[in-house]
Amino acid sequence: MVVESMAARVPLRDVEVAIVGAGPVGLMVANLLGAAGIQVAVLEANRGLLGLPRAIAYDAETLRLFALIGLLGDIEPGLIKNPHVRHLNSRGRILLQADMPAQGPYGQSSLGTFYQPDFERVLLRGLERFETVRVLFGHQVTSLLQGDEEAVLSITTRSGPASLRAKFVVGCDGGTSRMRDLLGAKLVGSTYAQRWLVVDAVVRGHQVNQISFYCDPSRPRVELPAVGERVRWEFMQLPGETEEELKNDDLITKLIVESTRYREVEIERKAVYTFHARVADRWRNGRGFLAGDAAHLMPPFAGQGMNGGMKDAVNLAWKLSSVLKGFAKEAILDSYQLERAPVVRKMVEVSRRLGAIIMPTNRVAAAFRDAVLACLNMSRAFRAFIGRGGVVPPPAIGRSLLTATGSDGLVGQMMLQPTVATLEGSFPLDTFQACHQWMVLGVGVDPITMLSARDRSILRVLGVRSVCINGRREWPQTLELQCNDAAFDTWLKRHAVRAVLVRPDRFIASRLNMRASDLQVLTAFEQSLDVAAPIAA
Repeated sequence: MVVESMAARVPLRDVEVAIVGAGPVGLMVANLLGAAGIQVAVLEANRGLLGLPRAIAYDAETLRLFALIGLLGDIEPGLIKNPHVRHLNSRGRILLQADMPAQGPYGQSSLGTFYQPDFERVLLRGLERFETVRVLFGHQVTSLLQGDEEAVLSITTRSGPASLRAKFVVGCDGGTSRMRDLLGAKLVGSTYAQRWLVVDAVVRGHQVNQISFYCDPSRPRVELPAVGERVRWEFMQLPGETEEELKNDDLITKLIVESTRYREVEIERKAVYTFHARVADRWRNGRGFLAGDAAHLMPPFAGQGMNGGMKDAVNLAWKLSSVLKGFAKEAILDSYQLERAPVVRKMVEVSRRLGAIIMPTNRVAAAFRDAVLACLNMSRAFRAFIGRGGVVPPPAIGRSLLTATGSDGLVGQMMLQPTVATLEGSFPLDTFQACHQWMVLGVGVDPITMLSARDRSILRVLGVRSVCINGRREWPQTLELQCNDAAFDTWLKRHAVRAVLVRPDRFIASRLNMRASDLQVLTAFEQSLDVAAPIAA
């Protein structure tokens, strides 16, 4: 990787993908494309990483993605994993509570907090592994001209104007995205009337060890443990208060002292935010795409802001790689919005509902909420549903030409990640499926035997991994694995899983059957039969 803080003294090299924005989503897209050997330029208007702890919560999909690009070990020491989650009323009584297991069904911690500047530094350092990736700080995109075969970006730098040609452009430049305007996209949705003060502070020796939502009508607030000796507090702005008043250090200290037992705090960052629930009407225009906050803004109550952007990154990156490697036509890129937008809209609605629990400032409305939740908590099934984090839907994608048709509920789910065993030891299942690699997985059967001759040929060119769990292989290239995971076994039985085709982003594309008929989802990759070499794992 080449990192530059100003315009190069020679003209910028043409690239296959230009990424606008060096936040966590843009850097993740760059790592994914770099792993595929794609020529990438990351353009960032600022002179360096922003270094602000904006996002704070991760989910299992984000950690799985860090493992996929080989950087999980670099971020793991700085994670606060699986804190208790509590929603409390004004009297301190529990309205909702969740306690996540140490390892969820996707092979990672399901919920926790992190320090965003650390994430960004790890992602930036990760790009040093790839000679095909270039990061250009101090490069602000001002215009975009699209052609049939490429896009041309005009750029302002401290050394003067420059331009860059790219096959595709990905806008990851945040909520005030310039790329969104250049692509003619608009945000559709609503903006919350309420504004929130967000405070990151250092508190020596604090004992904040859970995520607490205080649903207090006198002033709703949130308290989260952060990395090191940090704590994050969020306070809702009340009628009559101004932003200047809220950001006054004396008032911030007063709010913390009134709501906690801590008297000495060192304020690191303070900001007043307006929360949005808005999704772009188009995520692609020609050769340009939007990802992360540039494509969607959501309330923070479900912790899906940055995490949603990470899901965008992996969904788009493997498809761009497939097109640029010649394995598929550009038509597969239309599946990006089809698969991601419905899930994002559903998550926005989940965040809205959680916000409706937290934010009432009318005491009658708050009392009614408390009474309703008290009744619901009398149900063991309701408590179990909330306790396992059931409010947030499991990972899924919408249907597209890259998923099987029909009503099979298995298709579009994320593949579970149990621990499996070989003669060499025990490993997470993802150990055997590389970045940008397809997998066929059979349970008690060699999945290769359930593929047509056409599909075997296509998948061989794509560099497929064939796995047989708890069975004997019939083809020498199939890997035999053993698995005794009870939760995985329950999932297999519930969905009657015999064999499945798993995409590079770990979502199930299709169920395999004994008829071994051609899979519709692989039709888009038929041209890969003309490509000599498979994707490098």
